[in-house]
Amino acid sequence: MGMARLAPPYGPQVPLTAGKAVTAVALVALLVWTAFTLRLFVWPPTAEPARGDAVAVLAGGNGERLDRAWGLMASGVAPVLALSRGSQAPTTPVDRHCDTDRAGYAVVCFSPDEATTRGEARRLSALSGARGWRSLVVVTSTFHVTRARLLVGRCHRGDLSVVDAGTRMGPADTALAVLHEWGGLVHAALHPGC
Repeated sequence: MGMARLAPPYGPQVPLTAGKAVTAVALVALLVWTAFTLRLFVWPPTAEPARGDAVAVLAGGNGERLDRAWGLMASGVAPVLALSRGSQAPTTPVDRHCDTDRAGYAVVCFSPDEATTRGEARRLSALSGARGWRSLVVVTSTFHVTRARLLVGRCHRGDLSVVDAGTRMGPADTALAVLHEWGGLVHAALHPGC
């Protein structure tokens, strides 16, 4: 008895052309990039912070960072709230809160030497050393959590929690922020260290 030849169940074979191969590779690359974007900037890993020596709010956002920090301070996460002024400008939006005592905690403000996340990380490291902060809780917007964790983690030698404050931006602004964060991650990869 001879073996019967079976036709492929998926129909006739279509030759793979160079154009189809390029399209398939581009589609796979787009899907991988989208998956990484969602994981790094839309749903980054975060945890509720344990008690720390200070809660630090990085500059930027639309008020969500400061609102989240007020909530953490009200729940007694740390005895000090450190607010980044974000620049060396004479006045910034956080100035009215600087160098005051609130209900049960102190508020200090700091200005990074360079108005970047890396500049804030360096200044937080210096403040931590000067003030004896071994554990930091950093508050930032969702899209910024991954890069903030990377850069502050490179500079701060103690325990670090990065808290997601959410995002108060529309889809177009969020998309621009995510593109900026991709650029920032590439820059951080090319410039390791604190």
